[in-house]
Amino acid sequence: MNTLESLYFPGTEIYSGSQYPVFLLFSKLHVLQPVEDSETADNSADIFKTTGHCQAHTPSPLGDGRDRFLHLIRDIKDRKDDYAAQLSSLTVASMSAKKASIEDSSRGIITSLLGGHGLKTAPEEDNDVQLWQARLVLKIAEILDREEEEVAMQMALLDDEEEGLFKTLHGELADDDENLLDELKQLKEKITLPTAGSIRKRLSAWSRLYNGGKVESQQIWLTHMIEAADTLLERYEDQHNKPAAKIVEFILPANIGWGKAESIELVDSFRQNNSDLLDRIAKALTTFDTDALASLPAEWAHAIEASFPEKMNGRAQLAIYSFTESSIAELCGSKTDDSTGRLLGVISWQE
Repeated sequence: MNTLESLYFPGTEIYSGSQYPVFLLFSKLHVLQPVEDSETADNSADIFKTTGHCQAHTPSPLGDGRDRFLHLIRDIKDRKDDYAAQLSSLTVASMSAKKASIEDSSRGIITSLLGGHGLKTAPEEDNDVQLWQARLVLKIAEILDREEEEVAMQMALLDDEEEGLFKTLHGELADDDENLLDELKQLKEKITLPTAGSIRKRLSAWSRLYNGGKVESQQIWLTHMIEAADTLLERYEDQHNKPAAKIVEFILPANIGWGKAESIELVDSFRQNNSDLLDRIAKALTTFDTDALASLPAEWAHAIEASFPEKMNGRAQLAIYSFTESSIAELCGSKTDDSTGRLLGVISWQE
């Protein structure tokens, strides 16, 4: 049986409702986590891990420094001290500030945070410090993304309540059948996306973490962050004087649900009912069968429409590019001779 697995980047948090559809095509996603789990941690609540849909890797475990790092993260999340306030305001106000000012402020804040928790921040070449900085960037990004989505959801709920009250006052029946597409559109209208500069910083931090330890690469690297994909595509074109070739496009539902358990059930049912098609897609991608790749997207689109109608679930697009001259890991600074990781999958939501 042919299965597709993918290395997901550059974030560490993928469990957002609008990202569940990727599991329809990929049997497993591999993600980097900046901090290793505790030996006594109970991960039973993480249905993505327990069901085998997601596997987390910690390429450079913190070891004895784990508790100290987690204490730092708790400070940022829970304490209203100057550093947390500066980090939040820096992220929110970054669009109106000058780039050099943002970078200087960000570097200074991170240096202060690390120094305040007993970690030396000079010299610059200190690998441990650089890994701590990379972990910190990714964890803060994860926190801010989650908080931003929670705020957007609350605002969308308030809009729903206001609309329902307005209809009630005018003697109209409230519409209880809002579909997932409408919900997703409403959420995306409220949410403030990370800036392009922020995503490039995440990619840099993710690359440092990836290269800091041993992580088995995958043939396909997958991202929903367009700026991260654009950065790699630009690097490839600059190095080889030609663009990476787009070899295939598949459609996906924009959303299949907000609940983890419900979404996993839908994913498993779809994959079971379309196992032969999934096998052929996996084989075509792993063998670069151009004839199959030309015909399979139509068959896939028919299967998606049958299970997740566009008018109810919306549409996203997965474009896959081929990096023939160098691996994606090399474009991320890896010094190892790795022939894998030459397909880049880019997910974009269709308006």
